[in-house]
Amino acid sequence: MQEHRIRLAVTTLLLASGLVAAFFLWTIEQRTRTAIAGAADASARLVRISDTIAAIGTAQQSYVAPGQLDAPWFERASALMSDLSRQIPQARKSLRSPAAASVLLQLAASVDTLTAADARTRQNLQLGQELMASDVIFSDGRNLLDAMIASVHDLQAAEHEHLRGDVSAQARRRWLALGAVAALWMAALFSLVAMSVSARPPATAGRPADQSAAPRSVEAQPRTQRINVDLPEAATICTDLSRITTTAALPGLLGRAAGVLDASGLILWISAGEQLFPVIAHGYSDDRLARMGPIARDAENAAASAWRTGQLAIVPAAKTGGQGAIVTPLFGLHSCIGVLSVEVRHGEDNPAVQAVATMIAAQLSTVVPAWPAGSLTPAGNAPPSEARSA
Repeated sequence: MQEHRIRLAVTTLLLASGLVAAFFLWTIEQRTRTAIAGAADASARLVRISDTIAAIGTAQQSYVAPGQLDAPWFERASALMSDLSRQIPQARKSLRSPAAASVLLQLAASVDTLTAADARTRQNLQLGQELMASDVIFSDGRNLLDAMIASVHDLQAAEHEHLRGDVSAQARRRWLALGAVAALWMAALFSLVAMSVSARPPATAGRPADQSAAPRSVEAQPRTQRINVDLPEAATICTDLSRITTTAALPGLLGRAAGVLDASGLILWISAGEQLFPVIAHGYSDDRLARMGPIARDAENAAASAWRTGQLAIVPAAKTGGQGAIVTPLFGLHSCIGVLSVEVRHGEDNPAVQAVATMIAAQLSTVVPAWPAGSLTPAGNAPPSEARSA
């Protein structure tokens, strides 16, 4: 009865965490879309402001153009400056960068200065002093218009940079949420499996007394029950992998992963063309790693098989006469970009060890970029991971 209650509580916890994670991810997606839409609106407003400023310059130059009537261009310039005075405060609602407020204040002040300069120009034209009017238009007025356009362009760049930072922050929150939920689900599922194993009746039940007392050989005992995987440490490694900003931190994290998997060595293979190349390793000397040549796509080994099929592959210790190995594929957005090979001391056929190796490989694929012309195995069409001999 107590076991049934625990199972029900764990199941409820898993369902609740899934719903909370789904809502959190939906909220992040909505925030990202809102930020992108706001940035597009701000960009359109800034483009209109820049076009209006350029049009004002054209209208003012037409004041002194030979054969042109002044009155229509006076009206045109006045209308454009009125539009500019309305566009600047309206753009403030869409701008999000820290520099937006100060730049808009400068633009508003520049509009006032431009209006005063335009009034002087018209006065000179009415007095018949076209040379002085031209000097105002092509010196003070032109410099002021160029400075205003440059300020608008700087503001566009600041808005674009602010959008990039906002989208990157939302992406980090998304990966942290996925990693936390995945770790929680793995821990809960392994606890349920452990409860099921412990609840099974002894294997000697129903045997004759003389047979039940006979000792069992070590080889006959299930190996999967003797392997304990540190799931909290595995979750911490996945979280740390999602936060690194340089591949220089990968060797240390691979060393920690080797400790969790009880592995004597790990090698990260990245695809280039139709070959796999070892790029980062733990547990192997530099000389030995340098002697490892590339692996062809059609090679008959576990690494090439995992790369071709997109499935987890194992090499049983019984075949090698020593240690076993697990090879898990790394998927990019559109294809399999490489594999992670793990040489384990024991437990290559243990589902828990295979699952943790798969989790670490999946997190590695988000921080290690693929080389050009990688594998043709589509990431979206890859079959579910299942262990098979190579």
